[in-house]
Amino acid sequence: MRIDHIVWDWNGTLFDDGDALVRATIEAFSRTGLPEVTVTGYRENFTRPISDFYERLAGKALTAQQQLDLNAHFQRSYADLLEQARLHAHTIAALAAWRDAGRTQSLLSMYPHERLVALPQFHAIAHFFDRVDGMRSDELQRKEPHLRRHLDAVGVEDVLIVGDSDDDIRAAQACDVPCVLYHPTRGALVSQTRAEGLAVPVVRELGDAVRWALGERP
Repeated sequence: MRIDHIVWDWNGTLFDDGDALVRATIEAFSRTGLPEVTVTGYRENFTRPISDFYERLAGKALTAQQQLDLNAHFQRSYADLLEQARLHAHTIAALAAWRDAGRTQSLLSMYPHERLVALPQFHAIAHFFDRVDGMRSDELQRKEPHLRRHLDAVGVEDVLIVGDSDDDIRAAQACDVPCVLYHPTRGALVSQTRAEGLAVPVVRELGDAVRWALGERP
């Protein structure tokens, strides 16, 4: 199977913000008086949409106000931590390798679009992408319809999704495209056990995802 286009995920995949996401979530739960969240608990329960994730962490259904409060605290904490986050060490090399192979690539993120394109970390790699889509205010917070619209706009048939969570996998499967799971040795958002049980190829380096897409598979 030839792959002509890669759709890259942003948070936790190209962008090494796993620690910031976990710490901001822990702080949000602490500030709202909900059960304590641990790093292990985060990785065992991580899912999307975010409302489902929060309820899994809380161990119960949450009111609309609790969801709003958690999101507000999370956004403030995450914004404070964001400046410390960097691209993954091999992000630029992986994007360059795919470009140099004569293929195309795009970026799809659940992070708000206007905030995404304003990030200095994004500016460093913006030139690699044919298209960039963050979440827009009129979209549902679900990746499958977000990915479907993105694929329609990209207009390429032989596509690979590279992401770091089961949400990426479910969205890819719903859109009938293959997915490779990026599971870094540090800062992964899902546990090793969950990663191994997701029934898709798992790579430790972004360059390995490129090599898989180029047909260099074990």
